[in-house]
Amino acid sequence: EGVGLQVGDIVTAFNGVPITDATDLTAQVRAAAGGSDATITFVRDGETRTVDVTLGELG
Repeated sequence: EGVGLQVGDIVTAFNGVPITDATDLTAQVRAAAGGSDATITFVRDGETRTVDVTLGELG
């Protein structure tokens, strides 16, 4: 099983910043530097999970 996000996951925080909608998430991702590490907290199947990821470069 992969540790990445899956369809249906609900992102609740990005680097500790609460996320309430897609606009919040987009703003946080755009503000972070490509190639940097980030911590994403999300809910999957009623369980809160946290993963560390490395952000890709935006084209």
